[in-house]
Amino acid sequence: MGGSPVAIVTGAGAGIGLAIARRLVRDGFRLGLCDLDTGLPDAFAAEIADGRAFAVVGDISDERVRDELIGGVRKRFGRLDALVNNAASGGQSAEIAEMDLATLRRTLDINVVAVVALTQAAVPLLEESGRGSVVNLGSVFSDEPVARGGDYCMSKGAVEVLSRVLALELGPRGITCNTVAPGYILTRMHEAEVEVQAQQRGITTEQRLAELRAEVPVGRHGTPDDIADAVAWLIGTESRYISGHKLSVNGGISFS
Repeated sequence: MGGSPVAIVTGAGAGIGLAIARRLVRDGFRLGLCDLDTGLPDAFAAEIADGRAFAVVGDISDERVRDELIGGVRKRFGRLDALVNNAASGGQSAEIAEMDLATLRRTLDINVVAVVALTQAAVPLLEESGRGSVVNLGSVFSDEPVARGGDYCMSKGAVEVLSRVLALELGPRGITCNTVAPGYILTRMHEAEVEVQAQQRGITTEQRLAELRAEVPVGRHGTPDDIADAVAWLIGTESRYISGHKLSVNGGISFS
């Protein structure tokens, strides 16, 4: 297929998703973008204006939003080479014994079911690409779960297994699937979690951040760009024989 490659990035309005989308623009991708953040179109105003991107503002767990995203890619670009399932909910801060089940279902719906549903919708276009790639965003917390974060941890564990199953099922159709598992990445979501942890401990947010940095062998928090670099490599040609792999981007906190 001719022309510039095309990727979908969900959760592209801020943090890791924004960094991934910006990196792919630099790499020459055209983009279908989705996020709940109404500021998404403004963040990519130049790319939207010249036809290199389009944005759908909405909840990726909504079938209508997914249909608009996939349909827009097909209509505007006529191809899809990579799907980056990044959108996620941080879940609730509660022990399993006290967890609100409605909120648990909501977390799993966004973090797991929507990933499955969007991948299903994207497969026909990815197969036509001849070298389609799916990258799902996991987390260090699937390896190193934390108390009071059970819904998020279990959802990311499910995503990791999902990627392996997809690698088996989609490989014969010319599509690879991998997981990128971030560690402690300085995003608004992470900072909000750290603030809650600090309040519960009676310490400052900066003290808690310092504690977390001390756990990282390379001695720093990660950045969204660290994750974007890993995703860009996994959907590039240099990784064409890699599938079913979890790439841990966490400074050495845990090992794949």
